[in-house]
Amino acid sequence: MHSAPQAETSKLALIADVGHNAMRLGLTDGDGRLRRETIRTFESHEQSSISGAFSSFSRSCALEELPRRCAIAISGAAVGDTISVPNSRWFLSRSGLTAMLQAPPLILNDFAANAWALSAPDSDARIEAMAGAPFSAEEPGTRCLIGVGSGLGIAVIVRDEQGRINVLPTEGGHCHFMAGLAELDPLLDGWRAKEPVTAEDLLSTRGLLALYRMVVGSEGATARASDTEGVMHLVTHHDPHASRAAALFARALWYFAGNMALAYGAWNGVMITGSLARALRSEIRSPDAARYFVVPSPWQRQLREVPRVIVSLEHAELRGAAQALLIH
Repeated sequence: MHSAPQAETSKLALIADVGHNAMRLGLTDGDGRLRRETIRTFESHEQSSISGAFSSFSRSCALEELPRRCAIAISGAAVGDTISVPNSRWFLSRSGLTAMLQAPPLILNDFAANAWALSAPDSDARIEAMAGAPFSAEEPGTRCLIGVGSGLGIAVIVRDEQGRINVLPTEGGHCHFMAGLAELDPLLDGWRAKEPVTAEDLLSTRGLLALYRMVVGSEGATARASDTEGVMHLVTHHDPHASRAAALFARALWYFAGNMALAYGAWNGVMITGSLARALRSEIRSPDAARYFVVPSPWQRQLREVPRVIVSLEHAELRGAAQALLIH
C-alpha cells in the first residue's frame, strides 16, 4: 500500500492509541475516517519508542512517507512538551514528533478520545438503557462518560443548541474516593489508615481484587483467587465472597457516578463503559446497586431522572482521536 498524494484538502492522517503495554496505529482515509484494515498493534517489548513504532508502522504499510496530520490518544494527561505514559516505558515529545512529522500532532487523553468517538455523527456505539429517563445523545446538554477497566476514566461531553460538541478531559479517577457508603466504609477504613484511596484504586480491575481480598479477610475465609480474572471466574460461579465483592463494586461505582453527575452537572446522561463494566454488567444493572446513584443531596429528584446507560464501541480510542482531529 502506497500513500496517495496529499492534496491540501485531504484529511489523510496517522492515528495512534498509546496505552500502558501496547500501542495501536492506523490510518484514516481522505475524509478523516479510520480505516480499520490498517490497524497494527505494537507491544511494549517490541518497540522502545513512539518514533520507532511510527517507523515500523510506515514500513509495514509500505508508506513512502508518514502523513503530516497525526492524532495520538494517550493513557494519562496530555500536558506539557514531554509526556510520560503512566505505568509504561513510553514517553512522547511534542517537539520531537513535530520535527519527525513536519507538523504538530494532536495529543489527547485516551478517554477524551472515547468521548469524541461516541459523539461522532457516524458513531455506531451500542447503547443499553439501565435507569432514569430515556437517553438521547442528539439533544443539547451535558453528559458524563465513565470508563471502568484497568483504570478509571472520566470525560464530559457537552452539546450546545447548535449541535456543536465539546469534550472536557479530566483526571477525575484520581480523586479520593468519598466516604458515605455504610457497608463499604468499614472495609476501607484499614486501607485509608495506610494510604489515600482514590476512585481508581477502587473502581478498576485492581480495585475489584482488593475488594474481594477485603471481603474474604473480614469473614476470616481463605481467598480462592489471586487475580481479577480469578475473581470474575468465581463471580460467574456464584462464589459468595466474590459475589459480595462484585455487588459492593457496583454500588461504589454508582455512588461515584452520582457524585460525578453532581460535580459536572451531567443532567442529560451518565454513560458507563469499559471492559470491567461489561464483565460486571448484571451486577451494575441490579436495581439494588443502581439506587446508590441518587446520592443524598438537594438534587435527589433530578438525579433519579438522569438517563443511565452502558455503551460500547469498537476501536473507540482510535476512532475518537480521528474525530477529534477533524474537529480541531
